[in-house]
Amino acid sequence: MRILLLPRYGPRGASSRYRLWQYVSLLKRAGHRVEVRPLLDDGYLEKLYSTGRRPQRWLISGYTRRLADVFRTAQFDAIICEQEVFPFLPASVERLFQRSRSRFLVDFDDSAHDKYSKSAILRNKIPRLMAAADAVIVGNNYLAEYARQFARQVYLIPSVVDLSGYGDRTSFPASRVVRVGWIGTPVTANLLKDLLPLMKRLQSQHPGLVFRFIGAGPDFDLRGLQAELPPWSEETEAGLLLECDIGIMPLPDNEFTRGKCGLKLIQYMATGLPVVASPVGVNCEIVDDGKNGYLAGSPEQWLDRLDMLVRDPELRLRFGRAGRAKVAAGYTLEYGFSKWQEILEGTSSSGFSVAGKNNAPVNAVAESGWK
Repeated sequence: MRILLLPRYGPRGASSRYRLWQYVSLLKRAGHRVEVRPLLDDGYLEKLYSTGRRPQRWLISGYTRRLADVFRTAQFDAIICEQEVFPFLPASVERLFQRSRSRFLVDFDDSAHDKYSKSAILRNKIPRLMAAADAVIVGNNYLAEYARQFARQVYLIPSVVDLSGYGDRTSFPASRVVRVGWIGTPVTANLLKDLLPLMKRLQSQHPGLVFRFIGAGPDFDLRGLQAELPPWSEETEAGLLLECDIGIMPLPDNEFTRGKCGLKLIQYMATGLPVVASPVGVNCEIVDDGKNGYLAGSPEQWLDRLDMLVRDPELRLRFGRAGRAKVAAGYTLEYGFSKWQEILEGTSSSGFSVAGKNNAPVNAVAESGWK
């Protein structure tokens, strides 16, 4: 099968790397001919993370390349797009990729529709895109429930990791220095700010406690907290996590965050780390509270749960083993690829029905197609 992959970013973009890029070699090994055409390359993200601004030159270049891809769609049997073909442009422009007979599949790992909720022009773009696609692939049940209002076929593939690329922290003796880890980007590091005063309290209670914020950037304002700020790279992320003892994922509760797919938690648990996370969206499915980590919904709970894990190496070990076992059971690259193969070969039986509750018809927006 000839497949065109259209990720948003190059491999440096975590969503693109884990949703599409990591499957390329497996698709080729299975006999598929694969071409990858990201909208924005790694240079775009480097500028964004270092300056906080979206470089226009890369945007113009990316949109131009993607427009050129329109004229090559007939060469492929299937086109798999990460979210939108042309972000921030009307749904009618996306229709250009529907002129060939190629199957058009769209993958979502967050609430992409939320960013258009206040736009009169683009408010219905994502529903129309979902309605026009041959299939919609989503990363969690929250997105599946949204997509099934509009799409003909909806399939759930969680964000997954190559477990063989992660060391197992539980196989090493507990260290004297406890390190609490977080991984992300300079953009998402803002989610840590509300916890910084609490972290300072923990450090005063546990001299030597270390915080490590991987990828937060050298200019992240720690507000007096003593913390490590190592740069992120694909080559070093697994090793940096292996040196940690606890993984954290704080989130506010809103429409956008409920659509997130918990990649951080899956990476922590793959490494054998116990986790503490906000009880938002898919976090509540990944974290078995009191078994592989804790859900913390208030500052007091965050302080209490982290304190328990810092104090108790046996608890960390037990939670870490349970977390790694959960990843091995349903969040591995092999599992994700098997689901993609079923969808591409038309053998999957796990798609959601497009009918609503009580067999009601799909949303009228879906029936309107690209209009």
